[in-house]
Formats: sequence, C-alpha cells, structure tokens
Amino acid sequence: MAGTYPDGTLLISMPEIAELAGVRRPVVTTWRRRHRGFPAPIGGDAGRPLFDARQVVDWLVETRRAECGQIEADLRLYLLGYLGTKMPPKDLMAAATALICLRHLDDELLREYSIAQLKQRAAEADPQDALLLSEIQALPDDAGWLASVVDELIEAAWGCRQAFERLLAVRGRLNVADLYVDAITPELARLIAGLSGAREHAEEFGTVRVADPAARAGDLLVAVLGQLSEDSFPVFTGAEPDPFLARIARRRLVVHGIPPHDIDIRCPGEPPLPADVLVTRLPYAPKEERPQENPLATVKELTDGLAPGQTAVVLGPADVLVGSLPPYRPAARTRNELLASGRVEAVIHLPGGLVPFRPGYQTALWVLRREEPSPWQGRVLLADVSDRALTDDVVEALIWDVVTWRRDGYQPDDHSRAIAAQVAVSSLTSSRVRLTARHPPAIREVAAKETIARVYDLESELHRIADPQAVARPAVRSGLAVREPGPPRPTVAIGALVKARRLIMVKGTRLAASDVIPDGKHAVLGAPEIVGASPLGARTVDRAVLAEKYPRARLTEPGDVIVTTSPRFGVHVDHDGFSVVEFPARILRIPEQERQQLTPRVLAALLAAGHAGTRAAGAVRPASRLDELCIPLLPPAEVRRLDELLTTADERRRLARREIDLLDEVCRIAAAGLSDGTLTLAPTPITDQ
Repeated sequence: MAGTYPDGTLLISMPEIAELAGVRRPVVTTWRRRHRGFPAPIGGDAGRPLFDARQVVDWLVETRRAECGQIEADLRLYLLGYLGTKMPPKDLMAAATALICLRHLDDELLREYSIAQLKQRAAEADPQDALLLSEIQALPDDAGWLASVVDELIEAAWGCRQAFERLLAVRGRLNVADLYVDAITPELARLIAGLSGAREHAEEFGTVRVADPAARAGDLLVAVLGQLSEDSFPVFTGAEPDPFLARIARRRLVVHGIPPHDIDIRCPGEPPLPADVLVTRLPYAPKEERPQENPLATVKELTDGLAPGQTAVVLGPADVLVGSLPPYRPAARTRNELLASGRVEAVIHLPGGLVPFRPGYQTALWVLRREEPSPWQGRVLLADVSDRALTDDVVEALIWDVVTWRRDGYQPDDHSRAIAAQVAVSSLTSSRVRLTARHPPAIREVAAKETIARVYDLESELHRIADPQAVARPAVRSGLAVREPGPPRPTVAIGALVKARRLIMVKGTRLAASDVIPDGKHAVLGAPEIVGASPLGARTVDRAVLAEKYPRARLTEPGDVIVTTSPRFGVHVDHDGFSVVEFPARILRIPEQERQQLTPRVLAALLAAGHAGTRAAGAVRPASRLDELCIPLLPPAEVRRLDELLTTADERRRLARREIDLLDEVCRIAAAGLSDGTLTLAPTPITDQ
C-alpha cells in the first residue's frame, strides 16, 4: 500500500487501482488519458503518482466500472493491509478475525468502545477463551484504529460472515503464510463438499456431523456448511495441531452461525468424535519424499472406521492416489487392499493449479463409502478431469455422477454418466496401473440416431456442393452406425505400445533459436506448428547446420505422427517426412507390421479424440505424460474403414484449401489492380445454368 496523508487520507498507486478495479495496469493509464473526470494525483511523483483512494472509488462506482458493495469492502482491506504494517501479519489476522467474531456475538459496534472496554466485552462473550479472548487481550492500547477499520469492513461487506470470508480471501496479500500455503481453490472445496453427501444426510435426518482430521483454517468444513439448508443442525468436529489455525477455524464457524457448543476442533491424538461425513486432505510432502511414505495408511484408518452409510472424501497427491505405483511400494499394497475392500466409491484425477501456493502439485480425490450390501460390489467409478478447468459445470457433473451411482435412493441405470466411467476393481489391482478413465460417456440410443441423421445430412450437403465439372471430389461416406450394447472397447497406453515395440517413440531435438530460419532445407515441426500457432513450413533449419550442430537429430519418415503435450495437446501426421521435430514434441512411428492394427491417420485421430482438453488455468505441467495417454484398440476392419474416411476427409480438405487460396488470390489481384489503376471490371457474359 502506498501510504496515507497525515490527515488520514488513504493514498493508492496506479497498480493498486488496477487490482482494486480488476483490470490490467495499462487500462488505468487509458482512463487517466481519456476521462477528464478521473481523479488527479495528490502525491507521489511523475513516475509513481498517488491518488486519493476515496476519490478513485467514487469515480469507479459513478462510471459503473465497479459495484459499490464489492469495491467498498476491498478498499477497507487495502486500508487494513497498510495500517496493519504496525503489527506482525499473523497477529493482525488473529486480532481482526477476533474482532469480527466479537461483533457477531454481541452485535455491538467496535469503534464506540475503548480497547479496555473491548477486552471486557471479550471476557463476557468468551469466558473460556475458546474463540477470541486471548487475541483481544493482546491488543495494544493504541489499537483503536483496528476496531474502526474492522467496523468499516463489516459494514462495507454487509455482514460479519462476509467480512470474515473477504479477509481470508486476501490471506496471501496480508502475507500470513500459515493460512495460504495449504489453501485450495473454492471450486475444489465445493466439489469435495458436494461429493461428501452431507446435504442428503442432513435432509434425511435433520442433522449431520461433519469431521476434518486436518482442519487447518476450516476451508473444507465451511464448504460443507455452504451445501446445507438453513433448517439443518450440523455439528462440526476436527483436529488441528496449530492453535492459531484451530482458533481461526472455530471463529469462522461461529461467524457462519454455528453455536460454539456444536464445534469441537481438537488436537491430533485425542479420541476422534463420531462423524457422518468426513472431508480431509493428506499432508503435503515433496515428490522426492513420497516414495518413502505411505499416506494411504491414513486413508485405510479412515476407511476402517466408516459405518454403513458414512462417507469420506480425501484429497491427496495424484501420483499416489491415481498414479502407476511400483509393486514394491507399501502404498501400492495398501491401495490394492482399499480397492478390494469395496469401500472406494470413486477416484477422480484433478487438474493442476488447485493448490495455488504449489501450482506444480497434482492432486486427486478418493470418495470412500460403506454401503452394505451393495449391488455394485467389485466396481469403482473413475473420472479424469486433469485436462480441463474445474468449472462450475464440471463440478456439478462430477457430483451428480458420483452421488447417483450407488448411493441409497438412486437407480444407477436411470442416470447416464457425464464424465465418470464404471470400471471393474479386478482390472486395477495389477502392478503399475493408473486409476484413470477418460472414456466418453455412453450416449443414449435416441441421441445416437440423431447423430447419425446429422452425419447423413452433412454428407449429402458435401456431395451436393461438389461440382462434377470441376476436379472430382471423393464422396464422404462414413458408414457410421449405432454400436450394439456390449463391453467397452479395450484400451492401451502409448507407453505400453512402445514397450511392446508396437510403436517407436523418438524424442524431439532441442534447437537453438538462432538456428531456426525461414528458408532452410528441413521444415521444423515443434509445438507452435503442432498446436496451430505457426503455419507449417514457416520455420526451417539449414541442412549443413543440422549436420554440424545436431548430428544425433533424426528426421521424420513419411507417416510419422508428431505429438506434443506442452503448452497444450496437439497432434499432426507428417505425410512427407524429412522434417526436424523440435523438443518437447515427439515422434510416434508405426512399424510396418503393425499397420493393420494402427495407421498414422487413425493413431492421430484417436489421440485427438480422447485427449483434446486444454491445460487448466494455474497448472504448470500437462495433465498426463505422452506415455500415459490411452487409445482404444479397434478391430482391423474398423481401422481400415476409419483410415479410408480420414483419407477422404484429408483430400477434401486439401481441395477446399486450394479453392480458398485461389479465391483469395483472385480477390487480392482484383483489389490491387483497381487500386493502382491497372485493371478494370468488364461485364461478365451470362451463361446458361
């Protein structure tokens, strides 16, 4: 924060205005230049002008560039952040949340009382010091400014609960590391809460007991509370070894309307209280330490304690929960035991970036439930959304897929799965098997017939627009039909095909930027070309440079399939060959003896169909490595017919692109000739149609 004037006027810089208004920094410069009513700077210098924050807020609201209710609360948070530099960040957060909780409990303004009187109020509201007494007793005598700012924040946010959550939403800006290192995104918290079944339990019994053995600041407990109706009576329990976080969680639940006697946040090791719903996360460990640990032992303890109808949702590292574990690791044996127990209801591979402080941390969810007897024993629901953003639609689809699968009151056959796939447990307990499934959902027969009808319409239209007097265009006849119900097609990972020598994988070459030129001999096929960011042939490398500086580089052969997973998934068939593949792209080469089972066009199409998702926002690495991508194993007859369809489509695309190129050139010549006066337009003769 820039600072304040001696009279208390809050000063704000242009970058802070941009953050306050939710725009980029250059937008504020444009506002200053184009709008005369934009406030003039009252401090700073030409390089860093400072503005009256109140004037800026008024201008943003008047010009409808911000909502008053939103920006007023944000302004108070900026003021709190600046004035709070007088206190350690952790003490500031503890004191501010304690004051919000105090006002919630006795519903009295804070600024009208002295610090001594606030301490007396705290003693009356919290005589056992379970919530806020210690924090308010520790306030210095000159901390009246804090009570005033907290009052303003509550009023601007329209309530104590909203003010508390707004304060936690900027925990990173206030630099309270204990609060933000393990924080998860709101979308993930909402997904965990929805999968827990707490709402259904509360609607049936009127109450629900929710537990979190790793409560932290209560993010998951509050997310579950957000799923419940106002007429339910939940009880929240948990364990948290850090007293600072435990007290934050208690205050947070109280401000959300839970009576203190219905909250029990204990220290780990104390006897756990019974719970109907359990939501928790496994403690974070660096990836290099995970092979020596067995976090699934904790999950097994939770699972063994489940009573019939109880649910547990566990968040943890993806490499342990869904990755291919070597058989010698203890976690592999424990995972197989859990799967064989029949209490693993669903396994969900999540996108990256859901733990903002650790963007490289890949996570997954296990949903555990004890249903006895269950008609779906021996099966588990797998879902993989690691290649897409966790939007509201994806969250709702995942929740609906899981809760309607085998829980009491639902008939699984009445609900089609939008994302998840039902898989036999016996197929997942072998060594080095990934617990992921990205199978497309089964489509209903009516929808399938509508799709076929649409395909026929498209083919008829394509045939109609083909001019029989021009270059012959091959007719598009897919032969698509509704597949008879039956077992799902077998799939195989690219890594398994490479290991079995049914595919050859060749790594791309790391090329120096200075060696890539526009007029070389060999075309460069890298991520820009594969994902469509750069036209094919625009980047090349000279033959002599390639031989001198990259003697181990291997040129492509006709029919090689080029694949990249970074910055996003892309696939391309190099029909001509003699190109240089640039890292991180790789070559997938099909041996001649495997061409009956797989052709280049079919391999590229199957990869694109099953793995065309984009990387989720915040993720720093692809959802899956290339060797983990799976494709279905089609019968040779279907491979042949699909290859014929793809070949026909490629030829039609080639002719269409040629026609577009010719049209563009004719129009360009006409426009240029008319512009420079060298051409004119003569009447065209009318021909019989």
